[in-house]
Amino acid sequence: MEKPLRFILRLPRTVKRMSKRNKWWKGLLAGGAGLAALATVNFVAARRRKTADPPAELFGGEVEFYGWRHGGIIYRLAGSESAPPVVFVHAIMAGASSFMWRRNFAALAERFRVYAPDLLGFGFSDKPPTAPYSADLYVELLSDFLRDVVRRPAHLVASSLSAAYAVRVADERPEFVLSLTLVSPLGIDAFHERPGMTGAAFYGLLHSPVLGTSFYNVIASERSLRDHAHRYLYYDRDMVTPRLVAHHYAMSHQPGAQHAMTAFLSGYLNCDVRANFARLIQPATLIWGREDRSNPPARAGIWLRLNPRARVVVFDRARLMVQEEQAEAFNTLLHEEFARKSAVAA
Repeated sequence: MEKPLRFILRLPRTVKRMSKRNKWWKGLLAGGAGLAALATVNFVAARRRKTADPPAELFGGEVEFYGWRHGGIIYRLAGSESAPPVVFVHAIMAGASSFMWRRNFAALAERFRVYAPDLLGFGFSDKPPTAPYSADLYVELLSDFLRDVVRRPAHLVASSLSAAYAVRVADERPEFVLSLTLVSPLGIDAFHERPGMTGAAFYGLLHSPVLGTSFYNVIASERSLRDHAHRYLYYDRDMVTPRLVAHHYAMSHQPGAQHAMTAFLSGYLNCDVRANFARLIQPATLIWGREDRSNPPARAGIWLRLNPRARVVVFDRARLMVQEEQAEAFNTLLHEEFARKSAVAA
C-alpha cells in the first residue's frame, strides 16, 4: 500500500509538471506553427513578386545606365543636350521610384535637359544587400551622378527625405547645383535624429530571415500601400487607382527592395540638414500640399527661420504628391523658376 499511496500523494505535483510541459510543448508548437505560417506567407509573396510587373506607363525619354561603384543606377533622360539640366530625385518610401515624376518629366523636357534616376535600392536600380545604406550613401550618389552623368550645374527637384540629401549636396558641392526645389522636405524637425540602440535593435530584427521578411511583406502589401496612399500621399482618392497600387507593389517587391527600406525604418537614412540649409548660397523653393498630413505646411516656418531667403509655395487640394495632383501648376512654376534662375546664373 505504501507505494500506491506515495504515488497518489505525488500525483498532483506530477500532473502539474506534466501540465507545465504540455504548455511548454504547446507554446513551442504554436511558435513553430507561427513561424511556418510566416514562412508560407513569405513564400506566397515571393511567388507573387515574380509575376508582379509594373504597368507599362512610360513617361518619355530614354532609359540609361550609370555604373556607380556601389551598384548600377537606372535613370531616364530627355530634352536637348544644350538645355539647362534638371534632376528629379524621388522620395524615400516603399515602392518609390522615378515613376513619381511621370507627370512632370516630359513637360520639363520641352525646355530643359531632364534626368530622373532610381536611387540605389529603389525602382529598377541595383539593390545590393551589402551596400552601406545611409544618408551619406545617397548624398554620395547624388554628388557622383551630377559629376559623372550630368557634368554641369543642375537644378535639383527632390521630395521628402531625399530633399535633405539634395540640401547637403548643394551645401557640400555648390559647384554642382544651380537651385533647389524641395517638395515637402524633411531633415530639420523630422527624420533628422541618428538611430540609437532601439534603431539598431530594430534593424537587426528586420534582417531576420522570417520575422524581418514577414514585417516587410506587411508594410509593403497591396492593402498597406493603398491605405498609405489614401491617407498620406493623395488628397484626391480617385488618383489611387489599381494600376498605381500595382506599380508601387511591383517596385516594393523587386528582389532586394527590403534592404533600403530596412535602413529607412530603422532610422539609418535620417539626415540632419539644419546647418546645411542655413548656409545655402543657391536659391531654394519649398513646395507643400496644403492638405499634407505627414508633414504639414505649417512646418515651413522652421525652414524659413534658418534660411529667410527661401521661398515657400503651397498648393491647394494636394498632399505629399503635389507634383501629381497639381501637375499643370507645378510644371508651370518649375518652368518659370528655372528659366529665371538659369538666366541669373548665366
